[in-house]
Amino acid sequence: MKINYKYTKIKEKWLEIYKICKSKLDISNKITNSVFYKIKNTKITLLFKAFKNLIENNLVTIAEYKNLNIIDKYLLKSFSLTFVAVISVLILVIVGRLFVKLLGYVIDGRFEIEMIFSLLFLSASKSIILLLPFAIMIGLIISLSKFYKDSEIYALKASGNYKATFMKLFFIITIPSFLIILILNIFTSPYLISEIQKKKIEAATTSEIGLTSPGKFIQMKDKNWIIFVEEIENKISKRIFIKTSENNKVSIETAEEGDEFIKDGTRILILKNGQRYTGTPGTGNFQVMKYDKHEVKLINSTPDFSLNYRMKSIFDLMGDNNLALSNAEIQWRLFSPLSVIILILFAFIFSDIKPRQNKYSNILAAIIIYFLYSNLVIVSVNQIQKDTYLFSYIGTWWVHILAVLTCYLIYFLKRKQLTQINDIKIILKNIYKKI
Repeated sequence: MKINYKYTKIKEKWLEIYKICKSKLDISNKITNSVFYKIKNTKITLLFKAFKNLIENNLVTIAEYKNLNIIDKYLLKSFSLTFVAVISVLILVIVGRLFVKLLGYVIDGRFEIEMIFSLLFLSASKSIILLLPFAIMIGLIISLSKFYKDSEIYALKASGNYKATFMKLFFIITIPSFLIILILNIFTSPYLISEIQKKKIEAATTSEIGLTSPGKFIQMKDKNWIIFVEEIENKISKRIFIKTSENNKVSIETAEEGDEFIKDGTRILILKNGQRYTGTPGTGNFQVMKYDKHEVKLINSTPDFSLNYRMKSIFDLMGDNNLALSNAEIQWRLFSPLSVIILILFAFIFSDIKPRQNKYSNILAAIIIYFLYSNLVIVSVNQIQKDTYLFSYIGTWWVHILAVLTCYLIYFLKRKQLTQINDIKIILKNIYKKI
């Protein structure tokens, strides 16, 4: 019998590789076990154990979260229905506003009608992700205010399960909301923004810039252009006026006729028999150029998106060299997940109303709080992008801390029933005397 040495050598080779991998795996297991043994006895582990005991002794146990009672289901059902109603209203407002805006672009000839619905879906999704914390806050205020309005809260307080029920409701709403909004802002929002920009460029390259809309001033924001066409004769634009501005210089161009077409994915404008005036306003130093034919490259269908930090992934932002822009974008993406926790706390405070008080009376205060909160974060992000010395250190975290302190202050005033300024003055005087 003839022995096949070829397959025998291959078998021996694989056995050697298996033995080497096994030995390395045993070494890595030993290292891992030793590391975990060291971590097990550190202060971090003891701290986690203490935190676990605190939750088990003072808050609600995990077993209680799994077994929802009638009151829990009632509150969750009320919140879910209200949240769906609030988010539906927001979707209608956002979609209606965007639809009117995009329809105006179609009328001006910037977009094709087929591009509206894809852009509408992407833009609406991006806006809804940003407004999810606001919708959760408003939905929770309305649902819990009904609970107070109908005096059901007093029966719950009499049963002794008031704190446990509201603590359970807080964690059931907050934890999933935080995780979902975090994932959407970190991973989904950059994808939506990049798709929106691609769709806009695709729409711009396949549509006309305004030469077919006589008697209108058409503005191109991407190139700082203003175009005016007096009339169209035999499908040819006549007497064209174009104003451009770049690097503090203004250019005014006039042409007897013009046309536009697409070549290799790029929209090109051709002007004939025209003049171009270029210079700086106020200096009187202008250059005049006459031409028979002028070809202008307008829009490229394959631009470089690497400079747009809103489209970058979270991993690219962490390794980016421009710390100012990358930190600003990271903190902006963390705004919604962090704000949902704070806004839910505000919702529990603003839902506490008196029996004769209107259940919608505190919604205005909640809207003002959200408006101030979000705008302060936007201002901080803009200052971080400018690499301002103070904001490069404090970032947007001071806004979140201020919001938490404001939340606690409102809770303290409501708990002490300090509704008038004189009551607050008396409290401050007593504190001053003690000091």
